[in-house]
Amino acid sequence: MKPAILLLLSLPFCTQAAERELWLVELEHNDGLRLQFQGAELELGSARLEGIRQISDLRPGMRLAIWSRDGVAEQIALVPPRQPDGWRRAQAPLIAQGAGTLSMAGLGEVAFDHHTRWLNGGPGDLQPGRELVLTRDEAGSLQEILVVNPEDEITE
Repeated sequence: MKPAILLLLSLPFCTQAAERELWLVELEHNDGLRLQFQGAELELGSARLEGIRQISDLRPGMRLAIWSRDGVAEQIALVPPRQPDGWRRAQAPLIAQGAGTLSMAGLGEVAFDHHTRWLNGGPGDLQPGRELVLTRDEAGSLQEILVVNPEDEITE
């Protein structure tokens, strides 16, 4: 047999499906094909809706809980007052900052360290009321902090 055929035969016949991710985000734009958020987007696909009648009812500013896989939304619901702990990406206002922790509205305490990447801002932008988009890895460690509109002043 040719080496290329042997190589192909040695590959596994099945691939591991990506894990579902929970995103807790505020919708910025819905064009009917994609949902856009601060710094990210998901394809709509044939997502199942909960608490929402139809895709066209999704409006900017709505806080959504979206289960996705491979960049495609599978299930979309309105965010409950207290969000589940298994989120992968979440947007919420900052309540307070401690040594290596963020107290986030609806999310509770979230730990970060010097390995956490800052997008669109930095530690100097951490003021109560500031909207942050947090991204965690599969293990639940905070990977990125995106500061929403860091140039805007906070009005309380």
